Amino acid sequence: MTATTPFLVHRHEAMAASFELRLVSDDARYAAQAASACFTRLDRLHALLNRHNEASEIAHLSRLAPGESLRVEADTFACLSLALDLHNLSGGAFDPALAGPLDAWRGSAAVGPRGRLVLDPTAFTVRVLDAPVGLDLGAIGKGFALDCLAEILREWELTRALLIAGEGSSLLALDGPGEGLAWTVGIGEGTATREIPLIHHAVGASGFAVRGAHILDPLTSAPATGARRAWALAPTAAAADALSTAALVLAPDELAELCALAPGLGIITESGDLDDAPRAYGSIPFPQPTPP
Repeated sequence: MTATTPFLVHRHEAMAASFELRLVSDDARYAAQAASACFTRLDRLHALLNRHNEASEIAHLSRLAPGESLRVEADTFACLSLALDLHNLSGGAFDPALAGPLDAWRGSAAVGPRGRLVLDPTAFTVRVLDAPVGLDLGAIGKGFALDCLAEILREWELTRALLIAGEGSSLLALDGPGEGLAWTVGIGEGTATREIPLIHHAVGASGFAVRGAHILDPLTSAPATGARRAWALAPTAAAADALSTAALVLAPDELAELCALAPGLGIITESGDLDDAPRAYGSIPFPQPTPP
């Protein structure tokens, strides 16, 4: 993106994160109306998917006993369905049912048996099997929200847009800001940051630099011991978010296998050691970052 390309910025707080829409439009009023429609949807997603809100559908599902079921709204069903698909694709490295282990790791609960979810797409119902399922969609919720907001912007025919959540940990680029242009985003930390052009793709970032070892390995319920930072580049923001988290759990050969299974997926990892160059896997549709 060039410095001469103007864009309109609209911001909103939800999902314990800051969301930002960068829109290229000659009609500021029309763009503001579209942003308002986006943020109304965003607030609804926050109400549905926030596990810390006792009234949310995710919190309700986490309280179900084995054999019980709940009919949920379309957005909740879509997010859960996608989360389970990405769980399977990643071999369990991404897990949307880690609320129990997360709370136990933080010292606020004991780890119990973990159940399974069965989704019925005809009735939009979610059924719990074997044991309660503690859901936490923090590793996919922001990306899923960006994908939903992108749908609205397309309906409003505002497709020259960059969508950002979590201070840049989740990004989704639609059309570039001008003919033949892409949006410029950063990958890396500190002096190792490199700018890349982004268009029709998403980037999700995960790591331990800001919040410490808060990402758990689903197989051990202990902090992940793989890469210290990871970026996933994928066609959707939900996939980018979820698989950047999975990348902190998987070994290099597993990352290569994951990228081979998912067209359009690329993953970049850093060990945290300044002497180690970043590693890239899969499809990186733009210039790869290099060490300084």
